[in-house]
Amino acid sequence: MNYLTEIILVLLATLIGGELALRIQLPRVVGQIAAGIILGPLLLNLVHLDQMISNFADLGIIILMMIAGLECDFKEVTKHLKAASIIAVSGVVLPLTAFWCLGMALQQTTQEAILWGVIFSATSVSITVAVLQEMGKLKTTAGAIILGAAVVDDVISIILLSVFSSIYTSKSTNLLVIIGLQLIYVALVYVMFKWLVPEIIKIVIHFQSLSLTITVGLLICFGMAELAELCHLSSVLGAFVAGVSLARTPVKQDVSKQIEILGSSFLIPFFFVSIGLELKLITNWHGVLIVVLMTIIAVLTKWIGCGVGAKLCQIDLKDANVIGIGMISRGEMALIVAQVAISSHLLSSELYSEIILVIILTTVISPILLKYVLVKW
Repeated sequence: MNYLTEIILVLLATLIGGELALRIQLPRVVGQIAAGIILGPLLLNLVHLDQMISNFADLGIIILMMIAGLECDFKEVTKHLKAASIIAVSGVVLPLTAFWCLGMALQQTTQEAILWGVIFSATSVSITVAVLQEMGKLKTTAGAIILGAAVVDDVISIILLSVFSSIYTSKSTNLLVIIGLQLIYVALVYVMFKWLVPEIIKIVIHFQSLSLTITVGLLICFGMAELAELCHLSSVLGAFVAGVSLARTPVKQDVSKQIEILGSSFLIPFFFVSIGLELKLITNWHGVLIVVLMTIIAVLTKWIGCGVGAKLCQIDLKDANVIGIGMISRGEMALIVAQVAISSHLLSSELYSEIILVIILTTVISPILLKYVLVKW
């Protein structure tokens, strides 16, 4: 099969799968992953995870993280910084600990057990935001805190993934050299935030060219992603940082709109399809039991962890419950962490299908629980 046929099949299948998922009140990404399962070795065996799809999928992850950075509302985080930070940290510590314990109990390596915790400490609240908006609750205290906590949670997850990657993929490099490079990167990020990106954008604005603005935005994104990798960090951190830097400039709306069109219409579907292509059929009771157990732990650790964090901030029980449920969904962020881990050979493929299924289940369960609670609210 030639590359154009593969591109046509992937884009057509993800378009149909995504729209069908939306029709039955599921996230678009579930339909796009399902498209990968249908096209891949599990069913039709038409498309395989070749070099082209892998490259497009990697670019899709980078663009997705750039969009996440562009959409970060740090003004909202600042309003509820203390509460958002406490809730985010408590919502990371509990799943990180619980999944490490589960991994060790299931005789995984220490590396994989920790990585399970990193994957399930992530949160993606895009579905939660849609539900809150639909129910008219987005502008409430709970809605604002969920948005703030999600940003802090994303930052923690990306840092955890980057640190984990640098420790386990750079064994041949001196640890002091790695730390030195990462400190240089942190300093560079500060310079980018404070001076470099704003000054570059000031120059670009004078040309009054949208295409030039988007090209410069992409260059900043890919440049920061590449520098992150050179400093033994994950490229997703660099893409996120680039997005956040651009979000603080006057071109935020233009860049965000155009990059989202590029990503959602072309590159990002390849990322979700690649996940479906790698999935294997769970044919034994052992795998099913692991999925059930992991799903229960994934739901409870975020619900309880973030709920307790909210109560520590003197938030009333109803709001604390809404915040806890709103943070359950792992969504795109956990899928990104899992995919980066498998492509970097940090995670074995042994239980990869089970982990992806659990991520999808949490993404489906969260809005159902949230709607139920909000109706009772």
